[in-house]
Amino acid sequence: MVNPYAAYIKTDLETMPLPKIIASGYERIILELKSAIEDIKTGDLKSKINHIHKALEILRVLRLGLDFEKGGEIAVNLDNIYEFLERHISLGNLKNDEKILNEAIEILNIVKSGWDEIA
Repeated sequence: MVNPYAAYIKTDLETMPLPKIIASGYERIILELKSAIEDIKTGDLKSKINHIHKALEILRVLRLGLDFEKGGEIAVNLDNIYEFLERHISLGNLKNDEKILNEAIEILNIVKSGWDEIA
């Protein structure tokens, strides 16, 4: 049986412009990090690890999607930001540090706002 929600999401992603897809990726990372912060507060470390893992996976997909040939300096700058965020999120995870994860969210929001303007 076909899941109607999954079919809707698939169609939505196939018709969505690329900048909007990228902005959606940032939004998802932010939501995962906010959930991880809540898990730190409640002491649910297994759930925190799952949320961090999802956030990092999305970030890695965004990083792998960079086109350095077409993107030039912008792609290089984004790659540097993504590398920093990967390290920062991993450090926040390791230390169970809400402040570090909130700093990553702030950076993601800034970069996301640029993609939102393009979309």
